[in-house]
Amino acid sequence: MDKRIVIATHGEFSKGIKTSLNMIFGDAVPVEYVTAYVDPSMDYSEEFKRIVAEHDYENSELVVMTDVLGGSVNNEFMGLLDTYSFHLVTGLNLALLIEVAACPAESLAAELPRIVERAKEHIVLCTDLANGAAQDEAEEF
Repeated sequence: MDKRIVIATHGEFSKGIKTSLNMIFGDAVPVEYVTAYVDPSMDYSEEFKRIVAEHDYENSELVVMTDVLGGSVNNEFMGLLDTYSFHLVTGLNLALLIEVAACPAESLAAELPRIVERAKEHIVLCTDLANGAAQDEAEEF
């Protein structure tokens, strides 16, 4: 079983985060990206449908990752979930992408819920961490 990852975001975010992933994995993990709504002449609804319709579901898991819940990119893919059996994850960040990329295709479906939960742990208000550390140090004296 193989795995196919497609990153679809508003603007150039997908291209940039793929570049960051390549810094870590090189070309070892094939990832496709769609820079949505940058070309006014392109029908992105049709492009998204083509991505999921042409996928080989018998031999490969398809994971589509989008940037924001409720955004137009995510909503378009949400509309395709009734017809096609792919995994759709939103709230894309590099920690999440790294975990999905590193997960073996055979265990991807079972691991995705845990991967998403772990990625949420990487969203932190660091000011609170710094203030908490300063508070802890002050309490030691």
